[in-house]
Amino acid sequence: MTSKEFAEIIGVSQSTISRALNNSSQISVERREFIQKKAEEYGFVLNSQARSLKTNRTGTVGILFPKHFIGMSSNLGLAHLYDLVQAELSKYDYDVMVVYDGEKQNGLSTFERMIKIGKVDGFIIFRMESSKKDLELIKKYKVPCVYLLHAEKAGSYGSCLSDCEYSGYLIGKLFGKYKEYKSFYINVKTSAESKTRLAGFRRGLKERGVVMDKDAVWQSELSVKSAYECIIDNQETIKSRKCAILAFNDTVALGVLNACRDLGLKVPEDVQISGVGGLPIIAEIAPDLTTVNVFHERIASMGCEMLRSAIVHGVQEPIHTVIRPELVLRGTTLR
Repeated sequence: MTSKEFAEIIGVSQSTISRALNNSSQISVERREFIQKKAEEYGFVLNSQARSLKTNRTGTVGILFPKHFIGMSSNLGLAHLYDLVQAELSKYDYDVMVVYDGEKQNGLSTFERMIKIGKVDGFIIFRMESSKKDLELIKKYKVPCVYLLHAEKAGSYGSCLSDCEYSGYLIGKLFGKYKEYKSFYINVKTSAESKTRLAGFRRGLKERGVVMDKDAVWQSELSVKSAYECIIDNQETIKSRKCAILAFNDTVALGVLNACRDLGLKVPEDVQISGVGGLPIIAEIAPDLTTVNVFHERIASMGCEMLRSAIVHGVQEPIHTVIRPELVLRGTTLR
């Protein structure tokens, strides 16, 4: 009996069968026990090793996180994107292996070791920076890779990402309408796209006839706490006049909003705030946060389809898709 036949008999998907019989925590204990009991009744055994030998594939996709990644609780945007990617890959019956690449074993990084031993069929890469060695490995071993946050120029792999510069431009055009507000940008040095977003922000302001001051860029780490502290450190400036603040992303914007409320500032009357990303959680807070929707759902869907095609049909000409984001006006900005 094949896994497809067994799945049809008990009314679940093949990927659910695989996860249950591999004791995956991605499904509930009750569902896992039900499937394992049915497998025992029907005498079904999941022979993943036989499948691997037959197809020369592992049925596993690696997800490579950025080097600056802290954790799911801090990197809310990456956590959201990971959930979407994992759900998409499960539709193709792929298991997921998360790679943080922080430790070395026998002198090899986790990424390098996984490529050399053929641990995964391909990679979804959240990382915006790749070393020359990483790129050479991908090219040498012909590993299917798709970037979801940054389009690499070298190698045979694709990308699906949002237009980072344009997301900043949209907020610049918005804030530039309100000449009585001084515009600020909260930069995150560890992110390669932060400068690009700032360039778009400056462009949008300039089209409204506003030139951004050199002292209007503040530094923060990629966390709610750090963004909160950034605002507290600059509270004299914020209290002295009306301000409009573009945070690098929604996570940083949450810290900005918390600090402004604790300082007794009215949002958006005293301070306008916008993030970037379109995280679901920011629509549920009060006031709900203005953002730029970068369409993570579409990026995840298209990126995973690109990778599946590369795995099944072999690495072909790379496809680079850029999705244009949209402004979502909510309660933290004027309308």
